[in-house]
Amino acid sequence: MGEKDYSQLLLSDTSIEDLFICQYMARLSKEAICIYLLLKMDGKGKYSKKDVEERSIFSKQETEEAMAELISAGLLAKNKSDNFVFVDIKKEEIDSYCSGVIARGGADLSDLELSPLKKERDDLCNSISKTVYAGKMGYVFYRLVDRCLFRYEFESIVIYKLFLEAKERKIQYDYRAVEKIAEEWNKDGIRTAEKVDQVLKSRQNVEEITKLVGKITRKRVNEYDLERIEKWAELNMSTDLIEFACRSNEYRGITSKNVDETLTNWMLAGIKTVDEASKYEAELHKENTKKYSGRRTKGVSGGRSGSEAGITYVGDAEGTKETSVKKENTDIFDLFGGDEDEND
Repeated sequence: MGEKDYSQLLLSDTSIEDLFICQYMARLSKEAICIYLLLKMDGKGKYSKKDVEERSIFSKQETEEAMAELISAGLLAKNKSDNFVFVDIKKEEIDSYCSGVIARGGADLSDLELSPLKKERDDLCNSISKTVYAGKMGYVFYRLVDRCLFRYEFESIVIYKLFLEAKERKIQYDYRAVEKIAEEWNKDGIRTAEKVDQVLKSRQNVEEITKLVGKITRKRVNEYDLERIEKWAELNMSTDLIEFACRSNEYRGITSKNVDETLTNWMLAGIKTVDEASKYEAELHKENTKKYSGRRTKGVSGGRSGSEAGITYVGDAEGTKETSVKKENTDIFDLFGGDEDEND
């Protein structure tokens, strides 16, 4: 290898579209990302299956799965010769944008005029870019801000908190994931600061309760557990009350189903605090003990007193213990003429 070859190797650069980073990368596996970058670095226009396998650092199966993933994501395609080629994602994005403009009846030139609302939009985008994207927000997210502001009619603070929520979930670079949150908020009518605060507070409660239940049960919550936990959070049940409900079910097993039954009973009884729940459970325990004791007595003597059941209590020689002795019923011997002498 000559000096020229070394220079070309050391100074070469691989250009990656921002669209790939913002709109695709977050949803891809590490194998798919790695192969995509290796093919990009190679710089060829098309690749046979053998070409891909030679450049891959993964097993044959992992490589095939990664290529299928890239095709499914719309980053690679197959030409007529059955070779893999890159999809022009910039062209795809522009075509999609133009199709949307045409569908809306063409471009509205009034959008180009400066207005207070446009200034609000620019200030909002700058703030989101600095806070969430370190000053480098992708183009597609500007479009999402426009949709939230002009089509969904979100308040600016709602849009800002939308992107903060995406950052909290670590999906801020996944355009489709952020877009999905925006669509859900629009569907649920979350357009004001007051409404979004309620939603975020409820989500925070769900996270806290989920951690609590997981800690107590020492297992990961499933979809059924989460459904019940979301109900508890929606009913504004305190974590202290939920924890006490968990502890109250230790005797029969701490499951979300059992805890939900306990919380439902407390709610119907108007219980809102741990003190109220403690008194309620104490009274319930007394009633259950009384019922159990009654059933036990009935099972032994049919509801009769000890003397009626033929049970007497006799002290031992020292008078320190009591022994239960049942009086023998000797009436049956009368059927055979009474007692007989041993010598007869």
